[in-house]
Amino acid sequence: MNLFDVVPERFFALLTGLNKHLYAEAALLIYEHSRNERFGIRVDVMRDLFQELVETRMEQGWDISLDEEEGETEGGAVQGHGQITLEEWSRAQAGALIRRLAALKWIDIEVRDQFQEYIVLPHYTNRILALFKDLCEQRAVEYQRFAFVTYGILTGEEAKLRPCFAVREAREYTLQFEQELITLYQNMKHHMEQVVRQETIQDVLDHHFDVYKSQIVDKNYHRLKTSDHVSRYRFYILQTVQEWLLDRERMEETVDDGIRNDFYRTREEAEADIRAALYLIEETYDRLEEILYQIDLRHNQYLRASYDRARYLSQQQPGLDRELARTIVGLARWGDRWPGDGGIGSGLFRLVRVEGVAEGSLYTPRSKRRVHQPAVHVVQPVPEEVRERIRRESLARLQAAVTRQKVDQYVLARLGERNEMELAELAPTGLEEFVLLAYTYLYGQDGASSFELKRSPTRQILEIGPFRFQNHRIVRKVAGRGGSRGM
Repeated sequence: MNLFDVVPERFFALLTGLNKHLYAEAALLIYEHSRNERFGIRVDVMRDLFQELVETRMEQGWDISLDEEEGETEGGAVQGHGQITLEEWSRAQAGALIRRLAALKWIDIEVRDQFQEYIVLPHYTNRILALFKDLCEQRAVEYQRFAFVTYGILTGEEAKLRPCFAVREAREYTLQFEQELITLYQNMKHHMEQVVRQETIQDVLDHHFDVYKSQIVDKNYHRLKTSDHVSRYRFYILQTVQEWLLDRERMEETVDDGIRNDFYRTREEAEADIRAALYLIEETYDRLEEILYQIDLRHNQYLRASYDRARYLSQQQPGLDRELARTIVGLARWGDRWPGDGGIGSGLFRLVRVEGVAEGSLYTPRSKRRVHQPAVHVVQPVPEEVRERIRRESLARLQAAVTRQKVDQYVLARLGERNEMELAELAPTGLEEFVLLAYTYLYGQDGASSFELKRSPTRQILEIGPFRFQNHRIVRKVAGRGGSRGM
């Protein structure tokens, strides 16, 4: 639905004229009296109140001329109040104010018994003025009540009797809770922008203690940080919502309740809206820690901004040098405009701004590039005992890595039940197997292993992958037989 399908087209024109402050105050005054006179306010009573308002503001120096703004007069009254009394003029302005409100549809005027006229607020005016009233009042927000009420609605007796109503109400309280937190976050940003505009240290301190501390910290931020209701009920709310979403029977009861109370027209619409409400509650309380972190961050940013502004202003205290500089600059701005013959300013002095020369802008002649001189390489002598120790450690490490027993096991595993095989069957597929092949070749000729290497008379050379070796034969030793070195 479009906004102006509900609100008249020229509704907000009331707040754009020269007398917008008076109109806004008058509208809020009507709203306050409508809360007592719920079924209408008599026009003559409201006219007296408006007359008193106009006279009060006139005494305070306000320039009020509603007739000129509206292009109308009341009963042929003369513009201004030069030919009539102040009381008559203020009453005429009060009447013009009522007519202006009625013309822009802020109020409705009803004629009742004995031709008595009453002012009635339309539904849209009533809600908009309620919002304006809330904006003008610095109220303390009890954040803990939102979590407490939401938990009570979802787990109380009402959730069993009217589950759909309970879910919808819990969603409304959750939305209000989130909106209040975002409002607090934005208000902190607004006050941070205000404090950096202050011109004196006293203004910074007044804003910090009289405005920010009293309106934000004491009434909102302190209550949010010191109350444990939000964190206490957050887990239980999330647990209840998740169980609700997984319980099919309970979801069906909620859908039936929504259809029965005419909240929805179809079951599909009901289930979709109920699930969306539960998902919204779950998402809001699930990311609550992030919202609270951002509020803490904004509060710290405000404190830093107010501190930096106060420190900057403390370094700009006026002194003799600063006052002299301001005087000279002021005199220079007058220049030839000074009175007198020939211009006193031009004959006295003239200031010319001279910028300091940056050394980087000066011309630097080209010079021959110097020959590169490498750093002197200093060879540190290594003691002989250190070399010997490193050699022994390396040899021990290599011997531990490949032992005769490991090579024997490797070769015998390849032989299996056979007595001999060709060296080609030990063709390596990696570096480790290549090392084992090399040790097989060595240990097969020293006679101390359980196998021996028989050289091939044809001297056949194999190339397998990146490896190249001669294809000899490996023969298993017979028990009790002494080994002989292959030729």
